[in-house]
Amino acid sequence: MDFARGKLMLASFLTLVASGIGFATRTAAGGPWEREFNIGGGQFGAILGAGFLGFGLMIFFGGILVEKFGYKKLLMLAFVLHLVSAVMLFIANPLFDGWRESDPENATQNVFNVLFWSAFLFSICQGLYEAVINPLIAQLYPDNKTHYLNILHAGWPAGMIVGGLFAAGFIGEEAWFTELPWQWALASFAIVVIAYGIMVIPEKFPETVGESSSDFATVFSCFASIPFLVLIVLHALIGYMELGVDSWMTKLMENLLPNSVLILVYTSMLMFVLRFFAGPIVHKINPIGLLLGSSVIACLGLLWLGSPIQSVGMIFVAATFYSLGKAFLWPTMLGVAGERYPQSGSVAMGALGAAGMLCVGQIAGPRIGTQQGFSMSENLQQTAPETFERYAEPEAITAWGYEYRPLDAAKLNAANGAELGEDGKPVSTKALADAELIDPEEKKVLLANADTDFPAVQDSYLFGGRRALTLTSYVPATMAIGFLGLLIYYRSIGGYKAIKIDHEHEDAEVPVPHEATEDPLERPAPTEY
Repeated sequence: MDFARGKLMLASFLTLVASGIGFATRTAAGGPWEREFNIGGGQFGAILGAGFLGFGLMIFFGGILVEKFGYKKLLMLAFVLHLVSAVMLFIANPLFDGWRESDPENATQNVFNVLFWSAFLFSICQGLYEAVINPLIAQLYPDNKTHYLNILHAGWPAGMIVGGLFAAGFIGEEAWFTELPWQWALASFAIVVIAYGIMVIPEKFPETVGESSSDFATVFSCFASIPFLVLIVLHALIGYMELGVDSWMTKLMENLLPNSVLILVYTSMLMFVLRFFAGPIVHKINPIGLLLGSSVIACLGLLWLGSPIQSVGMIFVAATFYSLGKAFLWPTMLGVAGERYPQSGSVAMGALGAAGMLCVGQIAGPRIGTQQGFSMSENLQQTAPETFERYAEPEAITAWGYEYRPLDAAKLNAANGAELGEDGKPVSTKALADAELIDPEEKKVLLANADTDFPAVQDSYLFGGRRALTLTSYVPATMAIGFLGLLIYYRSIGGYKAIKIDHEHEDAEVPVPHEATEDPLERPAPTEY
């Protein structure tokens, strides 16, 4: 029993490690993509968003499919599609070279489409994983769901640690060791995918609620609960705050750290460690209290990160505070869904995950990028108007309620990546001189003004990143209000409870023996264990 259960736990853990590696390496690919393909911040944000869009769609519908077809079939489907996503990364450069010859005006847009759909397919696999592993672990460990779901989701930051360190060492011009072709770095997740696939293929899985229930409609009963609908909204905000910020962390922290990937690695290490301690914390306070406290801490952490701090040490202190806030949010919410709606199986957890991922993909990623771009352009226009005219696109854009002239991606990348000396002037302008995607006549003007332009651009970039973090702090503040309302509601009905739906008393509620060893509402352990 314990060996088979542990093996499935490890395989489930590895699916999140693979997802985390892919996520971390993709967030570090902005520089190489700007340099090689002239992909700007808006397009980069859209690619990051695609990395969540398919996740959001599939985690919900995947939850339904899991209840209908079982765990193993969907895991194997995700295994195949994940490898296809990796192959698409390797064909991007050859295709772009061909398009530059045959259709230069649309070459960037075409390669953007390839990268977009590769990220989308990757996110489909992530959604299938989450749809399977969350209810699977809740079923394998019915007596301690919240604790083991937090341990399971330590796989995500573990993957981001591995991917982040790999990115710091081998992606971009500032790589610690040597710059590898970005395709190899981004496709490194495939190694873990193959490992979990080898583990899963021979294993037997337990039946889902839908497979074992005579009334399949029961799994949708959670949607009749108003508090569950509130949880869906709050989980969408968790996705915005946690994954939206993580998507942009490496770019928002550029010019503050020697290698901005370090901040993502550091916060991921904290999350990895902290998630192993969720069980004892939940024993002290109920899950809603933990979520409320976490939201408040995350809000304060983002405000701190968005403040004008320059010290590297203080940046990491602020990041520590932020990580303490975000560490437990996502898996604890899934634990709440499992405890309060045990008869809804993977559908309840899938609905929460879908809300979080759809919010990241369609709102958080693009909106945070737009806020950073708008604030950067506005600051540069105000502080260095001549530099702004040299670096800004000729036409204004409108997005998410902001109208502004964005900075040209190729020019921004060249200026932002330059090292400045003690006198504030660039040590080298080689990145600008070698930029192939900048018009030669424009390049001459930019090189002549590099001493004044580069510091101004870097200062405005930093201002834009801080402003985006400050604006994002409003999200966990809203979450705190929502969790406070739920805490008051649960106390008004006698405390934290699990809902049991039956045909005679569909609204009946009985108290959940929190983290108890015996729970009459939980599913029986699988017979094969």
